[in-house]
Amino acid sequence: MPRQLVPPWLRRTLESAVVAAIVALASLAGAGIVAGGPHALPTGPAGAIVLGPPVFALAVLPIAYPVAMAATRGDAVLGAIGGFLVAADLVVLLGGGRLLLGRADAEVVTGLFVAGLALLPAAIGLLAAQLATPLGFGRRAGAIGAVAAALAAAMALLGASLAT
Repeated sequence: MPRQLVPPWLRRTLESAVVAAIVALASLAGAGIVAGGPHALPTGPAGAIVLGPPVFALAVLPIAYPVAMAATRGDAVLGAIGGFLVAADLVVLLGGGRLLLGRADAEVVTGLFVAGLALLPAAIGLLAAQLATPLGFGRRAGAIGAVAAALAAAMALLGASLAT
C-alpha cells in the first residue's frame, strides 16, 4: 500500500473547511449580500435569520467533523482549529461584500463579520468536545462539540440581532 502524502487529520481539516466555506458562501450568495456595494442588514431577528446559515456553517462544521473522525486528541484539536481558520479565511476572501449594520450605519466586510460572529461559538464547541469527554475525540466528542457550537452560535446571533 503506498504511503499517503497528506496525513489523515490534515485531509479531514481541509474537507471540513471547504464544505463549511461552500455552505457559508452559498447562503450569503442566496441572501444576495456576497458582493457589491453596501447592503443593509435587516434589524432584529430578520438579520439573525439572514446570517444564521453562514455562522452555523463556520461554527459547527469545522469543529464537529475533524473531532468526530480523529484518531487522537491532538489530531482533533489541530483539525478543528485548522478547519475553522481555513474556512474563515475562505469566507473572508471570497465573501467580499459590505454590510451596513442597523442603526449605527457602520460598514463592515461581510465575510469578516460572519467569521467574527462564528469565532466564539467555534471555540466553545471545541472546548466542550475536549472537556466533556474523557478522550476528547471520536463520535461522542464530535456530537458534543457540534451541539455546544450550535447553541453558542444561536446565542451569538441573538445577541447580534438585539444589538443592531
